[in-house]
Amino acid sequence: MRGIGTIKLALAASSTTLQIALAPNLKPASLPASQVLELKILNADGRQTVGSTHFRLSSDGSSETIELESRYLDGQHDEEQDRVLSIDGKLRLLSYEHTFFGADGKAIMVDKFDAISRIATCSRREDGKMRLRSSQLDFSADMFCGATQLLIVTTNLRAGSRNINFHALACIPGPRVFHVVASVPEHTERWSNYPGDLIRLDLRPDLGAGINLIISPFLPKIDAWFDPHDNWRYVGGEFNRYFGGPHVYQVLVQPHR
Repeated sequence: MRGIGTIKLALAASSTTLQIALAPNLKPASLPASQVLELKILNADGRQTVGSTHFRLSSDGSSETIELESRYLDGQHDEEQDRVLSIDGKLRLLSYEHTFFGADGKAIMVDKFDAISRIATCSRREDGKMRLRSSQLDFSADMFCGATQLLIVTTNLRAGSRNINFHALACIPGPRVFHVVASVPEHTERWSNYPGDLIRLDLRPDLGAGINLIISPFLPKIDAWFDPHDNWRYVGGEFNRYFGGPHVYQVLVQPHR
């Protein structure tokens, strides 16, 4: 999902210059603690388990890395790896790569973004060949993709924010940036897939009045559920596996007590 209201970086800035400029301001301690999550994947009606997701968040002292692997019972699987920095107490996406594999083990899609070059690429297998679509973006400091969107939302919730506001990159099928907004509801809800009084966030792209009515039905949709009584733990959500792909549910596997 993802360039409206972005902050432009100088084209002449080299990767080394940018990295040196960021280094003195790193504050990795402000990021969420390292953690591992196990989630099950349900089909479109939420009744049948079709796969599982392993989510790992780890720190090397200067950045946070998200590693995510989803495996489906039909043999397909996804692999994602992202890196995030904390600069002046704010999260910044550094890199994102998500590969989708078919049941035969061959890559069918590869989505990538690099914050230093500002280049986003979306590769899709079409007629037996990978077709590459690429864009150099006006990089927004609040832009996130893939699982890093979950990271920025959780961080905002834990900071007490009542309004979630960021930009998201998506391949639909080429690189596009969208403004995503969500308000934290005043009241909790019950979700049939997970116990407790939960908060549901409807993370829809905001394209402005009029345009939303026409285009929104064709854009990626994410509903995410959080437990406000457990440090805003992410407990699941529903989304399309990729643009035009199957709609699935993701549900946190509760630890054995």
